[in-house]
Amino acid sequence: MSTRDMTQWETAICKVVSRDGEEEIVVRGHRLSELIGRCSFAETMFLMLQGRLPTPGQARVLDALLVASIEHGIAPPSMISRCFASYGTSIQAAVGSGIAAFGDRMGGLGEQLARLMAGHLVPLGDPATIGEEQLHAVAGAIVDGARREGSRVPGYGIPLHGADPRAPRLLAVAREHGIHGAYCRLAELIEAELAAARGGRAVPMNLDGVGAAIALDLGFDWRATRLFLLTARSVSMGAHFLEEQAQDTTWRHLRADQITYVGAEPDQK
Repeated sequence: MSTRDMTQWETAICKVVSRDGEEEIVVRGHRLSELIGRCSFAETMFLMLQGRLPTPGQARVLDALLVASIEHGIAPPSMISRCFASYGTSIQAAVGSGIAAFGDRMGGLGEQLARLMAGHLVPLGDPATIGEEQLHAVAGAIVDGARREGSRVPGYGIPLHGADPRAPRLLAVAREHGIHGAYCRLAELIEAELAAARGGRAVPMNLDGVGAAIALDLGFDWRATRLFLLTARSVSMGAHFLEEQAQDTTWRHLRADQITYVGAEPDQK
């Protein structure tokens, strides 16, 4: 049973200072007033989650991941945001509801892949010391495991594209800035194993998959993976909300002829 006093709160993230003429917000040991104008959003996000400022390469790759995650058309979350706009709700209700739509089947697959990859590589020790042969073996085990279970490897394949155009570009940016490590390489090897298992037919890595690999190579906990998509996509949902408002639509809905009733009919009078 926990001995922590549940009425007491403690944090290493932030301290609000307002005393003796000093007004400040301390974030992970840094004065926020000094971070403003000096650090980018991506750098400060890294600081918040890892407790230290990133290297220039880490900041550049995280920024690239956020940019890649910002938009993907009128997908379900932005569709929800647009529907809410047509119903006359607030922008925060629309964006919040769109974010709440991300789950294990849509938008959350990166977390599943990150957990899967971390579960295999963390026991092997320092990722920098894991060799190509070990990574090949892990990739094969992951794909074989999915086939035995009759499931799909999360983070691969995408309905709207033959191949996700964001994945190769993000991997190139990670390689350019020295962030392409064991997890990015494992993700590439999983893609190759999936193709081999399907007789050469590719199952390309999607944004969820490449985002998981990059997040892990950046040193983030696998449980943080969804944050990068949600943070960036909230901007998209806001943009779709505002555009829908500007179009002055009212009550987005399904037409009656798009709905098939399959229940019981009432008795005829």
